[in-house]
Amino acid sequence: MDANPGEPVPPPLRGQLLDLVLSRGYERREQAFALSSGGSSHDYVDLRRAVSRGGDLSLAARAVAAGLGDAGVAFDAIGGMTMGADPVAHAVALLTGCSWFSVRKAPKEHGTGRRTEGAELSAGTRVVVFEDTVSTGRSLLEALEVVRATPSEVVGVCTMLDRGEHLSSRLEELGLGVPYVRVLTYEDLGIAPL
Repeated sequence: MDANPGEPVPPPLRGQLLDLVLSRGYERREQAFALSSGGSSHDYVDLRRAVSRGGDLSLAARAVAAGLGDAGVAFDAIGGMTMGADPVAHAVALLTGCSWFSVRKAPKEHGTGRRTEGAELSAGTRVVVFEDTVSTGRSLLEALEVVRATPSEVVGVCTMLDRGEHLSSRLEELGLGVPYVRVLTYEDLGIAPL
């Protein structure tokens, strides 16, 4: 199925997503949080918590689909590293009719030994590699590497929140030539970049 929402993220939709993230997924502390990227920050954003209710997840999926549509990205499947990508990728699949996939942190030790689950990433499958929150981009880059090892075609990279500029720089170095869609950035939240 061809998922091509085609409409830019309407300012009210983007504003609703920002309000949701700030009210349900953002916390600031005097003592810095340790981040999975190895860094630390006084600002913590938990997008899985922010979109844990059905209506909130639907809002996130609509914003992601609109952002991809605005960038002109037509795709057949969306996904990324489990667990960060899973909820929103599943919701985008429900919304658009595309397929979803998950990238395992390690190959299965039984059966096929695959690192991907869900959609078959075969030749001709147009794929968006997604992550809910990007700090250094390590998880998204690992998922991208796994997907690029399949016969599918990466047509876009997307995150709901980019907390810095590291991934943008790294994607330029890779020279993929595909859009990088950042629905929200650290600037939208009014926090310092990582």
